[in-house]
This record gives sequence, C-alpha cells and structure tokens, in this order.
Amino acid sequence: GASSAMTAGVQASLLAALATAIGALPVFLVERLSKRQESAFMAFAAGVMLAAAIFALLLPSLQAGQALLAATASAPTGAAGLTAIGLALGMALMMAIDRFTPHEHAVLPPAAPGHATPQADMHTAGQRAWLMVLAILIHNIPEGLAVGAAYAGSALGVDGGAPVNGGASVALAIGLQNMPEGLIVALALRTLGQSAGRAWAVAALSGLAEPFGAIAGLALLGSLPAFYPVGLAVAAGAMLFVISHEI
Repeated sequence: GASSAMTAGVQASLLAALATAIGALPVFLVERLSKRQESAFMAFAAGVMLAAAIFALLLPSLQAGQALLAATASAPTGAAGLTAIGLALGMALMMAIDRFTPHEHAVLPPAAPGHATPQADMHTAGQRAWLMVLAILIHNIPEGLAVGAAYAGSALGVDGGAPVNGGASVALAIGLQNMPEGLIVALALRTLGQSAGRAWAVAALSGLAEPFGAIAGLALLGSLPAFYPVGLAVAAGAMLFVISHEI
C-alpha cells in the first residue's frame, strides 16, 4: 500500500544518505586526493548511477507505459513516447536548476570547461563553501526523487506489490555512489579552509536532502498513477544529467 511504500522509500533514502556520511569519514585521515584517485572514484559513482538509471528506472518506465496502454494498438510506441517525454523533462529540469542556481562543483582542477573555475577573487572561502553545499543539494534531491519514484511502484501495484524490487536496487546504487562522492565533497571543503570535523558534518548533512526528494517522488506518483511511467523517466533523466554534467 501507499503507507508501506512511503515508509520503505524514506527508510531506504535515509540509508543512502547515511552512506554519504560513512564515505566522508576518511577526511579525518587524509587531506587531499590525487586527480587520478578522484577520477577513479567519480567514474565508479557514474557507472553505478548509470546502471540504476537504466535497469531500475528506464526499463520499468517502458514496462509501466506498455501496461498503461495495453488496450491500445500502439502500446510499445506509446510507451516509448512517454518515456522519451519523461527523459526530456527530467534533463530540462536539471539543466534549468544547474543554470539558474549559483553553485560550485566539488572537483579538483583541471576540470571540464565551466566547472571548478577559480573564483577566489569573486567569493571568499566561506562563500565558496556554501556554493559547494548548493551543488551537493542539486545532486542529492534528484537522487532521492529516483528512490521515491522506484518505490512508488509498490503503492500502485505495478511490480506485484513488492516494495523491495526496483526501489531497493536504486537506493543501493545511490548509496554506493554516495560514499566516494561524500569523500570528494568533504576533501573539497577541506581545501577551502574548513576543519575536518566541519567538512565531514556538512557532507553528512547534505545527504539528508535525499529523503525529501524521496517523499516528493512517492507523494506525486502515488497520487497520480497515470503519471507513473513518465515519473520514472523524469527521475532517470535527472540522474542521467547528474551523471553526464556533474559526475
């Protein structure tokens, strides 16, 4: 039911958020990663998220679309169209947030054009730390939305009523990628002059944005069953944007 799906989704997103805090713990032992180490961690995170976006969000979106349009003659084509619309909406939403929300990426230079540009003359170290926190929130909210969207299927009865299938795999994948991401964020804050304790605390607390995203996803899709295929694809599009543009 909806209440059990909400409970399971929030609990799973909290565990994924806890992984951020666990991953950031080495900040008490090391002060910096090499560019090669950082690249390896980020590539691992991107690979895990990509698998979750495809196998736990995109493919279920196509299946749910076909089930929704089963009575029509063009169910496969219509399902693909719904998924494509959701993908475009998710990417467009994240692109708008990324463009209009001031933030700074927690990566070491050199980085992709437009990312991690030195801003010492524009912002103080404290201001840059807050801009980095905003960037973390931009990452975590769609990740929580993806967990909520995956668990919403159990409330709607689209995956046999078992709230541990797609939702658990998405939460596990996001938790795995949160661990290296939490460390990179904490170390980036250290380079801005933050103490190890404060850098860890900020990285840990940033993960709490994910349960709010999960609640939003569950509440929206649970109240609009017809939107479920598109909602899964929106979450997948948001995650794909984070993978390609942020990670």
